[in-house]
Amino acid sequence: MMFKKFAIAAPLAVLALSSSAVFAASEARHSISLVADVPGNGFYVVPADPDLVNKDQDMSYRPTTGKMGEVNGFFDMINNNGSVHASLESVPQLYSGSSAINLQVAVNGVVLSTTPQMVVGETESNVNFRAPLNIKAISPNIAPGYYTGAVTMTFDAVPPVAL
Repeated sequence: MMFKKFAIAAPLAVLALSSSAVFAASEARHSISLVADVPGNGFYVVPADPDLVNKDQDMSYRPTTGKMGEVNGFFDMINNNGSVHASLESVPQLYSGSSAINLQVAVNGVVLSTTPQMVVGETESNVNFRAPLNIKAISPNIAPGYYTGAVTMTFDAVPPVAL
């Protein structure tokens, strides 16, 4: 008789334990992608607001002004050994099918081209310098459409000129 009680109690205990294991098996997992850029102390160029380079910037036509929207932001830059030069990878444009809108890109008031040019001098770049960025449309006639594009800039640490 003792064996029968044990034989019935053991399966009930296993059933009770396994049902709690079923509840514990339910879980939610999430993965968050992380990135980190740690610039060196001698040279860096980083956007003051990371959304400037991480999110689409809206340059849509503004009926109230009769103009395309502009992109404005800031880059924090430093070069402890010289100046900072900048250039564009290609001619900046927005595209919609066969239509294009020409853009002007200026950093610290210097209009950029595909040829590198100084945007921050040696003295200013010795400390954290906040340089303004402005991107605006310069095409006189703009056809209706949905336009997309990208502006790719390169910043270079240029050593001082030896005299």
